[in-house]
Amino acid sequence: MTEDQSTPDDRERPEGEPRFSFTDKRKVDPEDGSIRSSGATPAGSAGPAEPVDPIDAEAAQLFEQAAQGEGEAAPAESGQIAALEGQIAELTEQLKREQADYVNSRRRIEAQAEAGKEMAVGRVLTSLIGVLDDVELGRQHGDIAEGTPFHAIAQKLEDALATHGLERFGAVGDQFDPNVHEALMHEEADDVEVPTVSLVMQPGYRMHERILRPARVGTRGPA
Repeated sequence: MTEDQSTPDDRERPEGEPRFSFTDKRKVDPEDGSIRSSGATPAGSAGPAEPVDPIDAEAAQLFEQAAQGEGEAAPAESGQIAALEGQIAELTEQLKREQADYVNSRRRIEAQAEAGKEMAVGRVLTSLIGVLDDVELGRQHGDIAEGTPFHAIAQKLEDALATHGLERFGAVGDQFDPNVHEALMHEEADDVEVPTVSLVMQPGYRMHERILRPARVGTRGPA
């Protein structure tokens, strides 16, 4: 903003009030984007051309390109957006597949680890079956009587093994099942319709549903 008192038109201006004028010094025309000549040189007058600021020139060029290619930019941008959306969808599907593969692999590894643990516990329990046979024989012969220290120790051992799924089975009167019984002897009898356990020589042991040793028994029933 500059003060200008050289203008002769003072009819609408109070006496003594200075006259002000405004000069637009922008080098790029906001209407058409063209580069303006220097404000110091009046239009139509001859004079040396002032150097143009590269930034102003680039701004003018961009303005002109935007004005000319406004209608052509929309299809190109739409194609780019569609391509990006396609890539996003493809990457999303790939991520879902990789997540599913990870979950399946984790379940498979956990199942294998659990199976390995069960096999290890089963081997330990199988190795202790001989000790449990001796404990059972001691009970049958009265060597481990109830109320004695040996009975308490044997009970604690059996309770500890039961926490790992060990279970004893096989009793007189059970129906013979070849899946869990091993018949070492058989007696024919007409008073029973199906083979029945008549004698338990060695009880059987299982860990959950896995048979560690079948019960060794004698049976009686139809021939």
